[in-house]
Amino acid sequence: MGVEDFGSLLAHQESVGARLATARLSRGMTIQDVAETSKVSSRFLTALEEDDFSVFLSRVYVLGFAKAYARVVGLDVDQILTNLRQQLD
Repeated sequence: MGVEDFGSLLAHQESVGARLATARLSRGMTIQDVAETSKVSSRFLTALEEDDFSVFLSRVYVLGFAKAYARVVGLDVDQILTNLRQQLD
């Protein structure tokens, strides 16, 4: 297993919430910064980072807000949504 393969494996094992938080912090952004840019409440962004999906009315909101968050912090939206669907199943 090469270094790239190992890094890819770790990315798939890390929760979506942890990946979002790591990307936000690496960009020097606060939750409020992401909320202002994405127009998503900081309450929901925090819930995403904590993998607490109980605060969302439905799966559609989880996916939509995660998509907006991923765009703001520069993550691959398709990969985040794929991983999030796996995490929710």
